Amino acid sequence: MLNVFIKKAMGFTTVLFAVLLLLSVGLPFGVSEAFDGKHPRIGLTPLDENHQMQVSPSDRCPVCGMRVIQYSKFNGAIQLKDTTTYYFCSTGCLIRSWMHPEIYLGLARDRLERPIVREYFSGRQMDGRDMIFVYGSDVIGPMGPALVPVLDERHLRVFKRRHGGKTQVLLKDLNDARWYEMTGKKMAE
Repeated sequence: MLNVFIKKAMGFTTVLFAVLLLLSVGLPFGVSEAFDGKHPRIGLTPLDENHQMQVSPSDRCPVCGMRVIQYSKFNGAIQLKDTTTYYFCSTGCLIRSWMHPEIYLGLARDRLERPIVREYFSGRQMDGRDMIFVYGSDVIGPMGPALVPVLDERHLRVFKRRHGGKTQVLLKDLNDARWYEMTGKKMAE
């Protein structure tokens, strides 16, 4: 009987130690590291003077907590007027934050300066307000079906011929209803 009690106590102690360890170093997948308890954590380094991303290994997406550096083909950034920068794993997470900064970044919209995305064909980092976003193609990003930024109508035709695409939208024309129409999801989920 004493042996059974000792084994149970040791099992409980092991579980308790594991829980305390996780709480002290952060939850798996870095979710706790993406937030400071009140607001998402800003990027370690802001955009450079040419508005190019400087993603560090410690930067986490403020929406989902993923490591941004792992998704260099899809990552993006939002720069604030004071040059503070948030980095995102994907265009979808970036657009959600651009559309609803009060929800995803804890900020007023008037503090946002520019969204930076990677143009699909060249990988160039460009202002998202100058891009056409394609949804419903065969391109899968870190968060599932990707919102793919392309440069212009010519690039859009080539992209759709190669990858399909149900719809396209400019950032200025995107709202909650259009997002739901495209993705079947609410913008603020």
